[in-house]
Amino acid sequence: MPTKPLLGIDITTVSRVNALRLKRPEFAWRAFTGAERAHCADQAQRWATRWAAKEAVRKLAGAAEVPLPGWLDIEVEISAGGAPWAHVRGWAEPVALSLSHEGDTAVAVAMATDAPLTVDEIQGVILPDRSAAAHKGSFGLVVVAAGSKSYSGAAYLAAMGAARGGAGLVQLMVPESIYQVVAAKCAEVMVTSIPDEDGGFSGMLWRWIDEATHASSVVIGCGLGQTLGAQRAVIEVLSRFALPMVVDADGLNTAAAKNVDWRRRPGPTVLTPHPAEMARLCSSTVAEVQADRLGVAKDFAARHEVVVVLKGAHTVVAAPDGRSYTDSHDVVALATAGTGDVLAGVVGAMLAQGMDAYAAGVAAVTIHAEAGRAVQREQGRSGGLASDVIAALPSAQERTRRAIEARR
Repeated sequence: MPTKPLLGIDITTVSRVNALRLKRPEFAWRAFTGAERAHCADQAQRWATRWAAKEAVRKLAGAAEVPLPGWLDIEVEISAGGAPWAHVRGWAEPVALSLSHEGDTAVAVAMATDAPLTVDEIQGVILPDRSAAAHKGSFGLVVVAAGSKSYSGAAYLAAMGAARGGAGLVQLMVPESIYQVVAAKCAEVMVTSIPDEDGGFSGMLWRWIDEATHASSVVIGCGLGQTLGAQRAVIEVLSRFALPMVVDADGLNTAAAKNVDWRRRPGPTVLTPHPAEMARLCSSTVAEVQADRLGVAKDFAARHEVVVVLKGAHTVVAAPDGRSYTDSHDVVALATAGTGDVLAGVVGAMLAQGMDAYAAGVAAVTIHAEAGRAVQREQGRSGGLASDVIAALPSAQERTRRAIEARR
């Protein structure tokens, strides 16, 4: 999804800035870092362009709807190649600048492709390597078992979440009754028709997954429904395969209803419940879950030896060994149907690329939230769709990757 670049522009006069500096010497100490003061020295135009640059960066922050940095939090630097940049305390990447002056006028433009990622937003986040010599097999095959006659869209969203999340290959397994509808929409993933039962999967789903011999991870649950066949399918798949697995939506509802012992799962498991699903898993209430989101997620993860991704405002990721991560994004645009299916697919893509379950959950949550923020900036806080989030995933992952690389 293309996004409009963010700009901050400021115009000032050289005479005004230098008159202020000479009249009030404390101005230089309060607004410019030591390195900037040394660089500007007695060059009036340098003082003016750097002051304009700081104001331009603050205007960019306003356009991005992030807290305005203080003047001393912004340091303007000229790179070895001569390009000006602004380093902002707390931001993960520098801001590109254009500085110019003509006569008594100084102009600065601050530019960014999207809202700046903060250091806190990428703290503890790692992403799988993307070697230039890689091929599609290098990034794994995600098998997505999803959908039913009532929820065909969930299958598409989960599969495309995996594809846009970076998986090399995605095989989407759907009940025969929705195959034609889903296959017509999915040009980039392989769609397999599975004999159905009452508009959903039958208990024999596991046989088709077993034939996907090169599978790297499995995503199950999105839009499955709660037919007896779908429930048998979930139970069989959970118990038979040691592949890393993401369990979402009706996969979780079935597990809660059947009292699944997650500790008997033969492979790494990531659960992606929303608060109501978490309450069912815990035999609790939504109010109790929401009252202590981090505590509930950590306790369940430790007791059941799974990674829990508890969705909602400030999504929580908890590992069995006590590690936890709370996403710091504020993105109300993600509060719409289908975005959870997309997230399940992204987690599956991270697992397929060789990440451990906890790191995969953290990476997927961060990228998904960053994509949601891009949608919110472009389309507003309401009306964005899960498909918009899918379109924004590649650029969100690239921004996150570059921010992580910039911090090394």
